[in-house]
Amino acid sequence: MKIKAFSIVLLLIASFTLPVYAKESTDTATTRKEKIQERVEVRKENIAQRIETRKENMATRAAALKEKLKNFRDQKKASAAARVSDNLNMINDKQTVQMLKHLDKMTSILNRLEAKVGATDAIAAAKAAITSATEAVKAQADSDYTLTISGEAKAREEAQALRQKLHADLKSVRQMVIDAKQSVAAAIRAAREGPK
Repeated sequence: MKIKAFSIVLLLIASFTLPVYAKESTDTATTRKEKIQERVEVRKENIAQRIETRKENMATRAAALKEKLKNFRDQKKASAAARVSDNLNMINDKQTVQMLKHLDKMTSILNRLEAKVGATDAIAAAKAAITSATEAVKAQADSDYTLTISGEAKAREEAQALRQKLHADLKSVRQMVIDAKQSVAAAIRAAREGPK
């Protein structure tokens, strides 16, 4: 009799408290989703602001370059310098966009692998490599390769120096992307071999 009464009391307490716990867990999940959504929005705004600032800076430097090029006696040299400046920025944009596409694809592959085999050290290392490569590529994408010409006589030398700088910068960032790719391949091999 006492056991029945005790179980009835427990049942009544549980029936009144369970909806409260269920409501709290849904509220927590909702607030988490809202917080994550807010973070995503803030990150998007920051990226948009950074892109806008970069465009403004590039436009300012391009306008300054055009003013300097107007003073050139040899207009063929001036048009070549303007073309080189535009091409260097275009090359940087195309290369970084392509690298980001590759990194997104690697992230997708890694996420599918993690869903199949679970979290491992190799997957964590690959994620870290992808994150660092992505940050490097984004920093490279923000770089501006507009010529700053000091004079007509040095235009060619300065253009070549800037081209070499772009080449060296892209090479170092590309190496980070390659390292990330190799770490993803190592994670796939480790998953194939299974736990040791």
